[in-house]
Amino acid sequence: MFSDLDVVDEIDDGSLYLRKVKKNDAKFFYTSLNEKSLITYLSLGPLAAIEESKNLLRKYLRFWDNFAQYNYVIEIRESSVKRIGSVNLWNLNWRHKRGEVGIWIIPSCWNKGFGEKALNLIKNIGFFHLKLNRLEAHIASDNISSISLFKKCEFKEEGLLKQYLNFQGSYSDALVLACLKNRNY
Repeated sequence: MFSDLDVVDEIDDGSLYLRKVKKNDAKFFYTSLNEKSLITYLSLGPLAAIEESKNLLRKYLRFWDNFAQYNYVIEIRESSVKRIGSVNLWNLNWRHKRGEVGIWIIPSCWNKGFGEKALNLIKNIGFFHLKLNRLEAHIASDNISSISLFKKCEFKEEGLLKQYLNFQGSYSDALVLACLKNRNY
């Protein structure tokens, strides 16, 4: 089943890079996932200690090795390398050739086009390297910025899941957005 997959460790569009997470990303994840404005709509964070970040990355690497989830760090490489976020394909269903997309970018890099570039690169990985047919996202219905980002990247609204997400004890509705490999729907 997995022999026809082309799992890529790195991909870029010439200005933005996605690369497989590494153990040495622990400090970046720890610092980023403790920033309140970033984690408002994330299912992870805040991280209690750097060790929790290391454990998270070890888990991500195990998922990668088991074809279960692919986590990438988003980087800008100019005069130096700057990590600005993470994007992933998770909740993969190989039988039905579908998966979910998640993304976060540090607030200082919001509204600069990096999210759109990263989503387009992860779509490329999902559709053409991993041979998936459907990518979807479940986004809090009041997370207007993320909904707008996914729509810019050709994701279409499919429905609303009532009280689907739980952020620190408070339930939120989730908008289901999806993109198909054959986008004529």
